[in-house]
This record gives sequence, structure tokens and C-alpha cells, in this order.
Amino acid sequence: MSEITPDDAAQLPDVTLTAAGSEREVNLRQIGVPAILVFHGQDTGDAALEVNKAVRKQYAGADEVFIASVIDLRSFPRMFRSMVQPVLEKAYHNAAGRVPAEADPADLVVLLPDWEGSVHDDVGVKGSTEQAAVIVADREARIVCRDQSENLAEAALAAIEDLSGV
Repeated sequence: MSEITPDDAAQLPDVTLTAAGSEREVNLRQIGVPAILVFHGQDTGDAALEVNKAVRKQYAGADEVFIASVIDLRSFPRMFRSMVQPVLEKAYHNAAGRVPAEADPADLVVLLPDWEGSVHDDVGVKGSTEQAAVIVADREARIVCRDQSENLAEAALAAIEDLSGV
């Protein structure tokens, strides 16, 4: 079910996450372009691929629409992070190898570990390890859509198309 929020609604949290593989620092409040964040866990990651594929057909560049996975890893105790990190880096490198040669993989493959689940909590996403969710924000990081249905790609595209200037 898609929830469209008013313009004065919540913003993405003012938090900086480090992308797995590229080590790119991403402050969610300072992205500067429309953003689609796919919230998921280990078993719901396919949703991120579906959203990416659908959106990139219409908006090829990260300068048009930023897309990132926010991966709920709170179930992994701190002592297991050193085992999880290489798995995330391998996923990044596998996906980066499929990015067109003229593109920077760090712009198009953004895997943001949410080790404590705090970003999930801040935006009100629950249960993304069972059912992925998508949050769409405008250029000013205001949340304009929240969806946790089976049709995340459709919800994300509809929300992006509704934003002016895209």
C-alpha cells in the first residue's frame, strides 16, 4: 500500500552512511536529487534489483534519480560484521561489473548497510526483512511516498513522475 505524504511531512534522516564496496559517504538529507531508497533485508534484496531495473529504464543517470539499497542488518551482532561486510562488498563488485563502461559504479550501485536499523526506524519502515519497502524523497529530502507492497517499482516510478522537474 502506497502512502503519499504532504510537502511539509518528514524528511530523510540527517545521517551519513558508508556504501559497501565503494566506500562512498552518503548523507541522506543532502542527496540533492529525487531519491529512491529501497529498504530490505538479506532475503528481500530482489526488490532492490527490480526497482533499479525499472527506474533506470526511464532515468538512466544518478544525476536524475538517486537509487540506493538500505539494508537492515540489525539482526547481525557487532562481532559478525566482519563476516557480513565481505558479502556486501562482493555484491557491490558483482553489480558494478554490469554497469556501463561510461558510468561510475559508485553512483549506480549504492548498498547502504543499516547496522543498527536506525534508518529504518527513523523513516517508519518495519519488517523489511519479510517485505521490502520503498521511500521516495524529493530534492529537498522530503518524503513523498512510502510503499511496502508487492509493486515497489511501480510505486517508485509513479512518485518520481509526480515530482516536478523530473
